[in-house]
Amino acid sequence: MNLRKFYFILTIVLVSVLFCSGIGVLYYVNSQIINTSSDGTASDSPIKDIFTPFIPSKEPFNILLLGGDKVNKNSDTMMLANFDPVTCKVNIMSIPRDTKVIIENKTRKINYAFPHGGVDLTVQTVSELLDVNIKYYVFVDTSAFRDIIDLLGGVNYYVPVDLNYDDPTQNLHIHLKQGQQTLNGTQSEHYIRFRKPNKWTSEVKKYYDGSDIMRTEVQQAFLKELMRQKLNLQNLPKLNSIISVVFQNLETNLSLNEVIKMTGYISKFKVENVNFIPMPGKPYDATPWYYLCDIDSARQICMESFIGTSSYLMIDNASKEAYKNIMEDLDNNTKTTSSKSTTKNNPSNAESSIKGTDKADP
Repeated sequence: MNLRKFYFILTIVLVSVLFCSGIGVLYYVNSQIINTSSDGTASDSPIKDIFTPFIPSKEPFNILLLGGDKVNKNSDTMMLANFDPVTCKVNIMSIPRDTKVIIENKTRKINYAFPHGGVDLTVQTVSELLDVNIKYYVFVDTSAFRDIIDLLGGVNYYVPVDLNYDDPTQNLHIHLKQGQQTLNGTQSEHYIRFRKPNKWTSEVKKYYDGSDIMRTEVQQAFLKELMRQKLNLQNLPKLNSIISVVFQNLETNLSLNEVIKMTGYISKFKVENVNFIPMPGKPYDATPWYYLCDIDSARQICMESFIGTSSYLMIDNASKEAYKNIMEDLDNNTKTTSSKSTTKNNPSNAESSIKGTDKADP
């Protein structure tokens, strides 16, 4: 037997042994360590400590999701999400960018936080507003959103009305036609960013009123339809490319270990477990225009649906209490939130789709 053939056989034997050993270790971790007893504690094991860093936590946690243009330092989208590992349920609350908050003892709109203090100030502001613990944050540049949509082959979606808007200062030009169509990355971004037209018509007014509240409703409906169409095994081969795009345009305090832990829940995830919760409140009809969060109601929702004991930043109790003044503005303001729905008559709404495809698109 020559030396080359010997090394070849040796390599095959070693790979086989390592592969079988790996299967054995994974089986052991799954059956003896990850599986918990009836009281929710992990089974005792002499080597449990070795695997503890790789065992997913059973404690619910909150994560602040931000989307925007990192170069120009703005955040167009802000959502608070809660994940419960036991039930694999996700609660998401959209936070309107015009929400009235207190930053550095001054009244501001919440979209002031990111360009002036980055993620830290944004997380702190949301924590104090809602009296909620935020363990993680993720900021994704809008370019990643466009690239991911393109990698997934676009989104089959129904645009309810012709959308036309031009803003040369942002180099933003939105021109989408009404009807069922496959939106690419750029078109998808334009659709979820649209808030008001160049010229108001009766048709546009059925779906938009110029407020950020109705835009967040559009974003929620679009994201839910995106998950319905794209969270399937057919897109698994594209996962590496998607992860690459995301991490090139991502800022987060999630460690690699924590990301690996979360991937263990992918097989259990169901779109119907995602619950979008609107932030209670109403517009403040004054100059400047604000969205006034109903602090008491919002904090009650967070207490019930955004449970989490771990916090990325400490909450300033004095700042948290200062929001009582905003509640007084809310009580004195008689203007109520519009009852219009941007998705009620939209066939691409996941709950009432009448033109969407029955089969998930790859």
